[in-house]
Amino acid sequence: MAEFDDALNCPECGTWGAKKSWFKVKCVNRNCPKYDAERAASLQKSRIVGKSAIEIFPHLKGTALADDYNLQIRYRNFRGDELVYSADPETGYQQGQHAVFRLAPTGKPVTFNLQRIQNRGEVEAVLAKSQQPSGSERKLLRRHLRAGTTSKRFEELRAKYPKYRD
Repeated sequence: MAEFDDALNCPECGTWGAKKSWFKVKCVNRNCPKYDAERAASLQKSRIVGKSAIEIFPHLKGTALADDYNLQIRYRNFRGDELVYSADPETGYQQGQHAVFRLAPTGKPVTFNLQRIQNRGEVEAVLAKSQQPSGSERKLLRRHLRAGTTSKRFEELRAKYPKYRD
């Protein structure tokens, strides 16, 4: 990927992967007037498509069971790589134009831009069914869970969201 360290957004169309050499811009977008087929072909060869994120990032270690993380999120990152993430559907919630899910194998929450999710319909259907605490409720739950304290409101929220974890 060192070949694309100099990649930038095309000034004409905004597509990532363009290259500026001297006074000429070589874009990878077929519909752009600055399109360069050779540049597009070399970028296409180096893309990662359809592989599991666990395969690509072997340094991620954890004890989360894959059976609990049965939602597959196909996500296209800023470089155009399309990776598949295993997420726990019960932990998902929407925050503006982003979706937050806990992922295997670490069990840590990760934020995804909804516009970059390739199977957005499936993910939004899961988000619609998911009953998660609001921002202020999450804040209160997180504070009490981390401090090991309790309050009447905390107990009510724990009863309402028994599977919530910080």
